[in-house]
Amino acid sequence: FEDSIGWMDFEEELRRAVNRILASDAPKKLIVAGPGTGKTTLFRKLLEQARPGDRNNLVLTFINNLKDELHEKLSDIAQVFTFHGFCHFLLRRDPYLRTGLSDEFLYFPSLASLIKTDWELLHGGEAPRFVGDMRALVEGPHIEFYIKRSDYYNAVEFDDSVFRVYKRLAEDPSRVPRYELVVVDEFQDFNALEASLIDLLARHSPIVIVGDDDQALYS
Repeated sequence: FEDSIGWMDFEEELRRAVNRILASDAPKKLIVAGPGTGKTTLFRKLLEQARPGDRNNLVLTFINNLKDELHEKLSDIAQVFTFHGFCHFLLRRDPYLRTGLSDEFLYFPSLASLIKTDWELLHGGEAPRFVGDMRALVEGPHIEFYIKRSDYYNAVEFDDSVFRVYKRLAEDPSRVPRYELVVVDEFQDFNALEASLIDLLARHSPIVIVGDDDQALYS
């Protein structure tokens, strides 16, 4: 009996929390929620409230398994991507963002290793931390080298696709895509580069960011 009362109290507390989120007119919302707290149900309610029947909503998450689950439950009211998949989509759609690449560029996950070898052959010594520096938004001649080699191969991989999109949109914020609502799941797993691109999106569209710092992959 005591356990059932505790569960009822939890359900009522959760219902009140969800109603407060739905009633808020703040354009930016941050939600801290762990597993099993009904995040996907909340996402649907928020997306339906943004503009019922419209797919001009965006849902971003971290890995393919999570994306597949959200796509199954939300694709009728939102475009659902992993973060890297979203940047790949934007590069394919907008020639401005893929400057230096043709419209038939390749998606090559081992590109960073190939360019690392190029650096070591051309310069001697150990190659810089290309991927780590892009993730941390560190710029310099070595990153310019990376992008030029990427252009040469007419290919991108995960992190440089995000870097290209962020840099070009930061240079011309008028090209940042706009949505009725952007929902970002598993925010605790996004690095500085990805978080900066999310910030650009948040300047042009209402945004809901959801995460659980107890599950963070990175410090």
